[in-house]
Amino acid sequence: MSTTMTTSSRVRRPLYVYLQRPDTAEWVVVGRYQRDSERRAGLYRYAPSYAELGLTWAIDPVNLPFLEAIEHIAHRYDGLHDVLRDASPDSWGQLLLRLKHDLPQDTLPIDYLRLAGNGDRWGALAVGSTPKPNVAHLASPKLQKLDDLVQELLAISERRPAVNAQLRKHLFATPSLGGARPKATVQDDDTFWLVKPGLSTDTVDLALLENGTQQLGRAAGLRFADTRHHALVGGASVVRVLRFDRNGQKRIMAVSAASLLQIQYPFTTDADSKGSSYPRLAEELRRIGAPKDDLAELFGRMIFNAVVGNDDDHPRNHAVIFDATENRWRLAPAFDVVPNPEETPKLLVMQVSTGRRDIDREAMLTDYARFGFKSRIDAEQYMDTLLKKIQSSFNEIKDMFGPDLEVFMSDRINTTSQRLAASTVQSAHHL
Repeated sequence: MSTTMTTSSRVRRPLYVYLQRPDTAEWVVVGRYQRDSERRAGLYRYAPSYAELGLTWAIDPVNLPFLEAIEHIAHRYDGLHDVLRDASPDSWGQLLLRLKHDLPQDTLPIDYLRLAGNGDRWGALAVGSTPKPNVAHLASPKLQKLDDLVQELLAISERRPAVNAQLRKHLFATPSLGGARPKATVQDDDTFWLVKPGLSTDTVDLALLENGTQQLGRAAGLRFADTRHHALVGGASVVRVLRFDRNGQKRIMAVSAASLLQIQYPFTTDADSKGSSYPRLAEELRRIGAPKDDLAELFGRMIFNAVVGNDDDHPRNHAVIFDATENRWRLAPAFDVVPNPEETPKLLVMQVSTGRRDIDREAMLTDYARFGFKSRIDAEQYMDTLLKKIQSSFNEIKDMFGPDLEVFMSDRINTTSQRLAASTVQSAHHL
């Protein structure tokens, strides 16, 4: 929600927001943020200099549309605007900052944003205390340092002393990455990859499971982020995921689905939980100008998550990115798609249709029109074709899962696909 308000002495000194332009990659001041501590509200205004340059890109097409001389108010996240929350550290990054600065557990989101540093933020935004952009060059460890990097990540997660002091210093200086598990960025030639090691507490090899599942999504014809798996010396299992918010040294504007849906995640109210919805996200994609193909893609991802049993499909695990070549927002590649290894889920986090989260064919087809399908028959055909494609693609790439996970995934995919298939539903109606 956007509105206006008069600033006062309650408002802290401003934080300038910088944007790496989608066209030239030049850094510009895009806006100014201040926090009203008494109201626990944030105030954001696009910079006059940004408008004077003739620039009109909105850093968040839903919550912060480009409007000159308007002060946008934020109340979620203790007054931190959604897209700035996206650019802030999540659980893992917050842990690093607490360790580095001896911060309390109740540290405000705005303080995490200030302290995180601009070297490796998600998306194309950066922040600073001066009205002149000062953004660090991307300087991630090279892929050849993968073993050392993983060992340092594991040492931090286990609260052990530094194995490599220089790497630990780098990790503490670049904590702006999402999720609760240890992670960092590595550079391979001109590409950047998110590194996620498995942990000793994992009951299965989650790195191997994530890599196989992401590759399965790609083989099934969906737009999933590319991945690689590494089995390192010492037994560490690692998955690295290609970052879609990077194109060489150029950063790509990105906004989470939680921001687009205007809900706080982790959920704090029933309204947040109810607002987390695939059909609603499809409508927001349409609203911000994404093509119809993205709506069908989202529908396909919903089905895929149901088939593999990924019930960690919360709204921070979906996003959009700004495509400079098309000059519009697009659904980002799928990421963090990891099946539940403990039990076969019956529900997804995101609603599959109004009021329903259950993994059920009828529930998934009910709101077909909101995904851009002209008829229910079209949606059914898409769904049935994808179900068959997932099964056939699994047979092609099943070796990526290793023997134990291959059996697990085969059972999961076959069982859920049969439950969602049209023939199963039709047979049930005749009983």
